[in-house]
Amino acid sequence: MREYLNKPVPEEIIEKILKAGAMAPSAMGRQPCRFIVITDKKKIRELSDAVKAKAGVIGAGAKLFEQLRVKEDVIFYSAPLLVLIAADKNDPRGVDWSAVDCSLAAQNMMLQAYSLGIGSCYIGFAMMLKDDRTILKNAGIDDSQNLYVPLIFGYPNKWPKQKNREPNVQKRI
Repeated sequence: MREYLNKPVPEEIIEKILKAGAMAPSAMGRQPCRFIVITDKKKIRELSDAVKAKAGVIGAGAKLFEQLRVKEDVIFYSAPLLVLIAADKNDPRGVDWSAVDCSLAAQNMMLQAYSLGIGSCYIGFAMMLKDDRTILKNAGIDDSQNLYVPLIFGYPNKWPKQKNREPNVQKRI
């Protein structure tokens, strides 16, 4: 979902989405996910602009770079809600399952949002911020944490046509 109405997501719906994330399974029941909830449009725009700037520095392809130079928010699509999912950097057991755990939480959140009439999108491009400690700190992620999943949510301008997808079974044994 990349087209949202200019309508905030009510707090009670945000809480239901976050609860779904908290109920996701995690390795050994550790529950490492930390949710940074951003509804301030100015802050979301600042993060969008930071991603665009990073893309320019890494030398994104010419066509993509031109798309990023527009004034519109082509990173978070002017969504009214951005949730960053982070987790502590160091798992005390020495095995880090945080990326998987945070992804499971994200999937729960996206499914819950859909059930409530809220669209969502995983914004992989925003992972360009994962190593910029200053930007992350300003977004609420402290130095002891890593960013794993950036998600946007909002009321859809229109729902996309559902695609028919079949399981790609390689082999049955």
